[in-house]
Amino acid sequence: MKSCIERRKFLSCAARAAIAAGLAPLMGCGRNNEAVPSTSPPASGGDERMAFKEKLEEMRAMPRDLVEKLLQQKASSYMQRAHHCAQSSFLALRDLFGLPGKEIVKALTPMPGIADTGSTCGALSGSLLILGMVYGRDEHELADWEAYQESLKPSRALCAAFKESYGSLDCHRVQEDTFGRCYRLTDPAELAQFQKDGATEGCTAVVSRAISLAASIILDDPNL
Repeated sequence: MKSCIERRKFLSCAARAAIAAGLAPLMGCGRNNEAVPSTSPPASGGDERMAFKEKLEEMRAMPRDLVEKLLQQKASSYMQRAHHCAQSSFLALRDLFGLPGKEIVKALTPMPGIADTGSTCGALSGSLLILGMVYGRDEHELADWEAYQESLKPSRALCAAFKESYGSLDCHRVQEDTFGRCYRLTDPAELAQFQKDGATEGCTAVVSRAISLAASIILDDPNL
């Protein structure tokens, strides 16, 4: 009798163990009920390119004035949050065209006026990085000189259009055009005055202009 009870206990335990073993893969658990890391592969370059093409066609199907309105809304939203022309211009265009680039957002941190020294405008820098993502050569194409030269054409077109709008590519000159004077933003007193004079609003207008120019280059390119 005792041996029968022990045998039933053994079978019961074995059954529970088998059920648990069968459920473990379905529950995504490993030892100690720890979650098993996902083995799904990250998005490939081909997937990113496909996402960009789909978003590009979606934007082309929209009336251009609606695309412009969407861009301006994104520019205003990001500028209100970040107060940062380079990151805001990049993020607005990235969203519009479904591009990746989380790491680039952080890398753009010192780019407004190249670290606030009055050099290249951050709205232009952020927009140029988007053109680099769309037209630039990859790591495995570093020896392709022709691809490099071709990739510069859209960027030069953007620089020329931006310069036509503001007379310069430099932050100090853009400030003069927008605010009637330039500011030494490395000086706390000058920075405070810049903010008092409507820095976010004025720079949002510059960001809006830069991203509009960059978006037009992409949208109007028949080779994309």
